[in-house]
Amino acid sequence: MMKKLLLILISLGIFIAAGVVLSKYMEPLKGHFTAIDKLDGLCKSTRGKIQNTFHSAKNDKTQHGNKEQVAVHFKDGSVMVGEMIRKTEDAYHIKWKGEETIVYVELVDHITSAKDALKEKVSLSDEEISQYWPYENDIVIRMKNRAILDSKINRVSKDKLTLLYTLEGGGTIEQDVARSEIEYLIFKPVDNEPSQEIESSLKELFPKMEFYKDGNFTIVTDSYITWVTECRKVLRETYTNIYLEFFPLFKDRKPGLQNFVVIFDDYGDFVEYAVADGVPGWMVAGYFSPEDKVLYLFNVLGDKFSEILFEGMVGESGRDIDEIVDTIEGQVDKRYHIFIEGQAKKIKDKFWEAYTYYKGMFRDSTLSTLRHEFAHEVFHNWGLQSIGFSRFEGPDEELVKKKKEFLETKDYNKKAKLLRTLVMQKGEDIPLDMKASNSWLAEGIATYCETMEIGAKNYNWLFMYQEMSRKGPIYPLEFLMAYKIGSFPGVYPRAMLDLYAQSWAFASFLMEKYPKEFMDYQNKLIGKTAEESEDVEWLTHAVGKDLRTIESEFVEYMNTFKELEDPFLVHFDKLYNIYN
Repeated sequence: MMKKLLLILISLGIFIAAGVVLSKYMEPLKGHFTAIDKLDGLCKSTRGKIQNTFHSAKNDKTQHGNKEQVAVHFKDGSVMVGEMIRKTEDAYHIKWKGEETIVYVELVDHITSAKDALKEKVSLSDEEISQYWPYENDIVIRMKNRAILDSKINRVSKDKLTLLYTLEGGGTIEQDVARSEIEYLIFKPVDNEPSQEIESSLKELFPKMEFYKDGNFTIVTDSYITWVTECRKVLRETYTNIYLEFFPLFKDRKPGLQNFVVIFDDYGDFVEYAVADGVPGWMVAGYFSPEDKVLYLFNVLGDKFSEILFEGMVGESGRDIDEIVDTIEGQVDKRYHIFIEGQAKKIKDKFWEAYTYYKGMFRDSTLSTLRHEFAHEVFHNWGLQSIGFSRFEGPDEELVKKKKEFLETKDYNKKAKLLRTLVMQKGEDIPLDMKASNSWLAEGIATYCETMEIGAKNYNWLFMYQEMSRKGPIYPLEFLMAYKIGSFPGVYPRAMLDLYAQSWAFASFLMEKYPKEFMDYQNKLIGKTAEESEDVEWLTHAVGKDLRTIESEFVEYMNTFKELEDPFLVHFDKLYNIYN
């Protein structure tokens, strides 16, 4: 049985490494819109091309191109918010949920601006908020009772947020809100020219993908809506946790760009695009490109990969078992059939259990990668860390064109030539205006944000750190802090994992023991390039201790953690127990 399991796992590994995917494709879900019951029979609809891009409110009006966003208040009390296309003598022509809808004047009580109407509405959906943003503040709080608090966040503690309200007659008043009552924060979308250029380039590169805007992040994907919902939930939670955990850094700052997250449902598509970006897509589940200002991710839980996993773990094994059962039943009396089939079901159930376990493991790994890379994107787009080019001039139209040509061509000789061109072009870009990224800090913060509860014990990185420390002394802190650009470039892969692990450990130590001082140190780094070991001096000055003392306290802190068993062996034992 174990031999069978190992063969399945080896086959699955070969599938993944080679980028082999099923040829059976399924169309992603499309949005379907229907008229609200209250408006049934009152309006005539003319189907049009669905568009979901809206601009934020300006001067108490929400604009979409040159068209005004309005709220139509019907005599029956219902409200329709959409784009005023034109008005005739007896009707209004409104673009509503992608449809040009004719609304007769005799049915309308009055018309107001969309922003004013949404202000009066008791409960707003996140979609309405993202499209129109009817609030004064750039960050609002979604409470667990679905209410929205539109106020400036003034202070953050472990258990509560202190909000600051400005009174109309002058002066201010504070309100404390328990963090346990908060669902998540909603960040105002950024609709500036660079963000529009990024969105335009993504639409050109991925014409079949859907765009889902949710506050300050936009999901671009060909995955089914169930995965979009899951991803959206994780990004909301992660964004909220990052902002509140590192509040001293984010306070009084604004994001410079909309955060874009591209999720590929097909493994082959992801690998192919990553290769065009100069990234070994077969080795990673996702990455943030500081040049594109975009996060790219492979949806391990997508239908296509799930089919591969199911076939490898359940489908083929199930068919083999059925063949064995048929053979045996053909050789024994019918009275034994129920016993044979019962035993076969027990064996099949084991494969189902293993499949469920693997699916959960892949899910956790994917979401961990999403949190890690999204932390990179958020810190970068808020100007808190510079992990690539410090100058942004919008997407290179020629580069976008070449990428698109590379993705669409079926001629493999042409693909090879285009890939060489893309890689050479990226190589020529590297010397441009670069700033120090402090590799340990960028990766330490990203790994710190990987867990569902931000800053929780990360068993994978903790085990790697413990393995490293068992083999000998950890890297001296001045060595760890010597890498300034990228993710420890030029380092042997095993050593790179050790540096990641120590970066996670050191960031976790500073967040636990010296949170204020660590924030002061990061504030010092923002927008500056440390000369030689200047950043080491900034750290020791912020903490108020010399480097050897800090290092000694760090090692002592990490020694307080219980020794962990190899996570690989934990997974192996789990699977062994399932099959035995």
